[in-house]
Amino acid sequence: MRSRLLGRERTVTLALAGAFVLTALACALTIPSERAFSIGFTVLLIAIYAVGSQIEFEIGPGSAVPTELVLVPMLFVLPPGAVPLCVAAGLVLGGLVERLRSRRHGERITMLFSSAWHSVGPALVIGLLAPGSPRWEDVPVYLLALLAQVAFDASTVLVRHRVGRGVAVRELVSPLAWVMLVDCALAPVALVVAFVAADAPLSVVCVLPLAGLLHLLGAERRRRIDERLLLGQAVQDAEKEARLDPLTGVGNRLAWQEAVRQGERRLAEDGVGSTVVLVDLNRLKETNDTHGHDVGDRLIQALAAQLSRAVRDADTLARIGGDEFAILTTGAGKRGYAELASRVRSELAGLAVGDVPVLASLGAAACPPCASLAEAIRLADERLYAEKTAQRLTATASGP
Repeated sequence: MRSRLLGRERTVTLALAGAFVLTALACALTIPSERAFSIGFTVLLIAIYAVGSQIEFEIGPGSAVPTELVLVPMLFVLPPGAVPLCVAAGLVLGGLVERLRSRRHGERITMLFSSAWHSVGPALVIGLLAPGSPRWEDVPVYLLALLAQVAFDASTVLVRHRVGRGVAVRELVSPLAWVMLVDCALAPVALVVAFVAADAPLSVVCVLPLAGLLHLLGAERRRRIDERLLLGQAVQDAEKEARLDPLTGVGNRLAWQEAVRQGERRLAEDGVGSTVVLVDLNRLKETNDTHGHDVGDRLIQALAAQLSRAVRDADTLARIGGDEFAILTTGAGKRGYAELASRVRSELAGLAVGDVPVLASLGAAACPPCASLAEAIRLADERLYAEKTAQRLTATASGP
């Protein structure tokens, strides 16, 4: 709420706000009323409405405010035509309080005028069809006023969010339904207050304890939601950490096993194969014995970093043993695993930690042509061992 209104949202909001001001002035000037207009009492109602507008509680996929408790009595203790202007004044007063608390950008206060459109419908219905004191026989008219309120509110929201912000209509239906439910639930209570307030106007302040209770319930609900979000995030972080190798930051054996199971499901359910590349760091024990375990760890880290460059974000890279890494990628086939293996070899070419080269053996396979992912892993392991043996024999033959 601290950001400025931009682009189409700003144009639509200003248009709605301007149209509301003109409509509210027209209502105040043209809807007849014999009720006395007290400036002091009107200011009190505006202040109560401002308080109600700051009580926001989350419900369903959105949030609602209990201003229905104040709007309905307003329609019966003030001239109905003046109610839209008083509602707008209450919303702006509440917005100014938010502004002082640095929770709302000053320009967004204009949006509050467009939010006051919901008061126009009931003001027109009550002012034209039932302008006197509240009567039980006029309940059908009051129901019509509630429907008018819902219609004006929904229309304004649709215009502001659909036209101004490009939000899909289906995303607005559920929040609007919940707001309508809250208004319908509070309307009977507010109507009873209106019956009493018709003879004792100051009784309107009786809505404040109920509004305060809703505020406490809303704050408690938000606290619980925040706690659940924090707990959920903590669980996600713990699950992610449980699948990471602490030395290299890539996946560990648990992450690899889960990726293999998922690959098997994809193959069985959708016929989508996978490519496997196994990489083994050569001469790690010799390096540890000659240069120390710190250098050996740095070799492992350097190998993991280079392998990370060779894989895509969607691929799984895991350290499945002390000096062994595994890559699993979806799809490909014989040609694909050959390309991946070539890319891995290219990344590892010339890699060294200081004057100690990072030497690695590699084995790759895919299903298909292998009948299963387990068979591809076995074949890749056989090819890895064969390459490792060949490199050892070559090193032995070229030695002193």
